[in-house]
Amino acid sequence: MKKTLPLIIITGPTASGKTDLAIKLAKKYDLEVISADSRIIYKDLDIVSAKPTKKEQDGVIHHLIDIRSVNDGIYSAGDFIKDAKEIINSAKKPLIIQGGTWFYIKSLLDDKNLIEFGENKELRRELSKLTNEELYAVLKEKDEKRASLIHQNNRDKIIRSLELIEAIKGKVSEYEREDNEKYISYWFMKDIQREELYKKINLRVDLMCEMGLYEEWERNKEKYPNNEILFNTIGYREFFDLEGGVYNSKEEAIEKIKQHTRNFAKRQLTWFRQNIEKFEVNLINDFDEILKTLQNKGF
Repeated sequence: MKKTLPLIIITGPTASGKTDLAIKLAKKYDLEVISADSRIIYKDLDIVSAKPTKKEQDGVIHHLIDIRSVNDGIYSAGDFIKDAKEIINSAKKPLIIQGGTWFYIKSLLDDKNLIEFGENKELRRELSKLTNEELYAVLKEKDEKRASLIHQNNRDKIIRSLELIEAIKGKVSEYEREDNEKYISYWFMKDIQREELYKKINLRVDLMCEMGLYEEWERNKEKYPNNEILFNTIGYREFFDLEGGVYNSKEEAIEKIKQHTRNFAKRQLTWFRQNIEKFEVNLINDFDEILKTLQNKGF
């Protein structure tokens, strides 16, 4: 194992420019990228996840893209840690970890190991019948501290938390975790203002629609009927709601995609900024600031 090799973390909210920075850095130093994104790992979720195309990847090797079908179920933080560590521990040079799924990266590099238990399919079937509000109420009753750390619309994480509570027969927030492996890591996040980010999100959603987001949703709902992951993906969920009569037009559904993405980005910003000090995150304005910081670290 080559644990002394540093990891370069490029994270931040959706639409903040992480992909471009990671590819540019990888080209500069001939590095590979590990994707830390809870939707990019799935095949066929291309436009909705803003998955970089082969052309956009520009010859840079990207790990953990298109490795699962949505029929395989939720790709948990535990799955990410296992896959990422296999790549990291066999690497011959530093790696870039790029993505906005904060919990994946945090769990990989946290001081304590994540609680790892397999999927409880029977429990998941029962929990899938509940609304977001009902799920959150159950979690709050069983582990209020854990619930306080999760947004009530983060259905995937709430279900996983309830699954863990059942597995350990107690509160996740009080579970004693073992020490994690230690990696040298340099963290970077674009110092983007909320107003600018919201504009980028609106433009991205417009571009996604021009690229065929609605048509991609139509194909995938036929290919993967009644799939929980599709239902809970921003950019598809609104079209399911349109189909169910919640919205009056496709235009209204698209505006809701923008709104929900902005809401999600706001939560991401909050999570990231709360952990800047703990992980010594470097707030940067452009690519040159990444290079300067790495050079000062002797990279």
